[in-house]
Amino acid sequence: MKKHLYAFCIISCLCIELLIAQTKSTSIRILDFNYQPIEAAKLKVLESAEVFITDKQGKVFLDLDPNKIYTFQIEYQGEQYQEQIKNAERNLYTFYIGTKQNQIDEVVVSAARKFAEKKTETVGKMPQENLESSQSYNIIPQELLKERSVTDMKSALLAAPGIANITNGLGAGGFTVIAKMRGFSTGSGSLKNGYRTSQTTMSDLANIEAIEIIKGPAGTLYGTSNEISYGGIINIVTKKPKPYSFGEASYSYGAYDLSRLTLDFNTPINESKTVLFRFNTALQRGRTFQDFGKDNTIFFAPAFRFLVNDRLTLNIEAEYSKAEKNMIAVGYLPKGFNELAAFDWNVKQSFSSNDLTMKSDVLNVMTSADYRISNRWTSKTIFSSANTNNHSNYLFAVPLTRDTIGRRIMRIPSEFITTSIQQNFVGVYGNEKWTNKLLIGVDYNDDKYYTQRKMLNYYDKVNRFQNVPAINMAKVDQLFANAQESAINTLNRTMGIYLSDVFSLNNRLHINAGLRMDRYKDLVTDFEETYFSPKFGAVYEVIDNQVSLFGNYTNGFTNGRMVLENVQFNAATIKPQEAAQYEFGVKYELFDKKLHGNASYYNIDVTNVPFTILEETGKSTTVQNGRQRSRGFEFDLTTKPFPGMHLIIGYGYNDSRFTKGDEKTLGKKPQGTPYHVGNFWASYSLLEGKLQGLGLGFGGNYSDDFYGDDYNTFKMPGYFLLDASVFYERDRFRVSVKGNNLTNKQYLTTNFWLYAQPTRTVLGTISYRF
Repeated sequence: MKKHLYAFCIISCLCIELLIAQTKSTSIRILDFNYQPIEAAKLKVLESAEVFITDKQGKVFLDLDPNKIYTFQIEYQGEQYQEQIKNAERNLYTFYIGTKQNQIDEVVVSAARKFAEKKTETVGKMPQENLESSQSYNIIPQELLKERSVTDMKSALLAAPGIANITNGLGAGGFTVIAKMRGFSTGSGSLKNGYRTSQTTMSDLANIEAIEIIKGPAGTLYGTSNEISYGGIINIVTKKPKPYSFGEASYSYGAYDLSRLTLDFNTPINESKTVLFRFNTALQRGRTFQDFGKDNTIFFAPAFRFLVNDRLTLNIEAEYSKAEKNMIAVGYLPKGFNELAAFDWNVKQSFSSNDLTMKSDVLNVMTSADYRISNRWTSKTIFSSANTNNHSNYLFAVPLTRDTIGRRIMRIPSEFITTSIQQNFVGVYGNEKWTNKLLIGVDYNDDKYYTQRKMLNYYDKVNRFQNVPAINMAKVDQLFANAQESAINTLNRTMGIYLSDVFSLNNRLHINAGLRMDRYKDLVTDFEETYFSPKFGAVYEVIDNQVSLFGNYTNGFTNGRMVLENVQFNAATIKPQEAAQYEFGVKYELFDKKLHGNASYYNIDVTNVPFTILEETGKSTTVQNGRQRSRGFEFDLTTKPFPGMHLIIGYGYNDSRFTKGDEKTLGKKPQGTPYHVGNFWASYSLLEGKLQGLGLGFGGNYSDDFYGDDYNTFKMPGYFLLDASVFYERDRFRVSVKGNNLTNKQYLTTNFWLYAQPTRTVLGTISYRF
């Protein structure tokens, strides 16, 4: 009897062990399509009717048999989803629920909803709602760029309120875009996804998810560079891989033989959707609106996302581009001409040739690792490497008299290398009554710029009212062979440590403070400098989640060696240039975000501005005690008054002056700073009926008059541009025709030099989603 009992016990133990071996502990993670965990979702196993509720990480834990098929029903916020696991061989499965942005039947409705969103982690380098932030910012989403048929960065920035004088930038091969924000020049190339890259690595719009415009000085979190100005910064958000398959191919053809092909392709690589891939490309060829000029681009942008586990996510993306275009700058008017209109300038006349071009070869690699340390702390590690090789031929058309133009040519082969490393830790503490968010960060930036410059002053002098011969490249090469060459090498490193804290009480009062210590070193001169940059802000939600009043003090700075880059100066007397901004305003998100925007008043005071003093002996010296003040008002509004209709309005007033310094500029306005700028865009789409998907859009941009130089010796006329489009979107197809500058306005913008802008153009686009 005992033997049978022993045998029974052994067999029972073996059976239990076998049963245990057939089940496997598995965790299921439920995320939305932005990779955010879904808490309190109900997961039901249909085979057993068991029900589980997800935790804060969106996870549930189950024991699954690898030999069985499991069907799961997920319920969240009144919606139901279904997923299935056939072989439970892994420890972690990820399910995605919610709406796939590209698969919404009513794409127009989706786009209108997207215009109302201000979701970003860039502004404060931590998760924060718009109404909680004391910072003014605007976001231009790709949906708006698509509706406006935008193909270049200059046109894209016209959608932002308060921006003026958008031009291509000298000093970077002409491949960056520079705009005036709150009275200061701001570049749009060096900040991607919230961290530094080279100022010359402009992303093609084919790879841009959104353009974020952060207003005012932002030195506390972003430090200093040639592209981060006191008026604000422009951050480019690139497209990221998604956990579902989709694609879109688009072809555009327009005025001046512009031909542009783009492709956006996304797919999960493995069945568990933990390895994701996205590829964007653009191929463009065309001429410019002037009598000579090219605009050619080849662009590729692959991106990978690895969801390693429920704590770690890796992102790897790259951008490679080759571009060729012309860079033509116009000099100041000769004496005797106080207004451009009286000078009778023809913007379509380039004075160049199709062979005098700039060529750029760019490789940009960006990687990041997001790690959840605990329920309260997260880590983000970033590495970016950018390399640009430019072979640039600049043409400067310099008016010598009313009739005579001197053609100055500069040849500037250059290499830009930027390496950036950033580490951020974010901790979130609190309860139902209060929340505290703490950011601790450090960044390191290494910038190298190598160039050999030659100049022909002048290649020749021509009468602009007679037949002007095209630039002869054989003659240019011959003249450059004997031209004097000068080398300019810029090497600097910066190390920054920063803290930022946001304390929220009862979800209504939000107080923030931050401090940065920045250590700068010029490796050419061994000049070193340390700077401290503080910021403060407060927000009170007058109407919870609808209206908030805000105020801020923000600080920006430029290291002294960068301010006096081309000036011989006593290193012991160099001071960093500093900007301090005070801003007050109101933000609103009303009627379920169908009406949202903000209005604010700001005052920016810049100290340690350098200027030159001419002594009685004839010797000139540079001093650094000048000041510039910029103050103004900005307003923007986005509304969707009824289905299918949306309206965007922006306005900016700016009064910028030199308040101390050079007697010739004292009290004068900086060049390129108009008092008034405005923009608007309205569109309407039919949502039902036989013509469902048919839409119309129109908009415009206005700029007041502005001065062409800091001495205010001549005035540039303002302008009003009018654009319009008609589009039809149904199922997977979209067809559009867009007209730009329909009134055929001839105008120039300025950034130390003058730049002719396009006259009337028409562009047709057809897209197919798959």
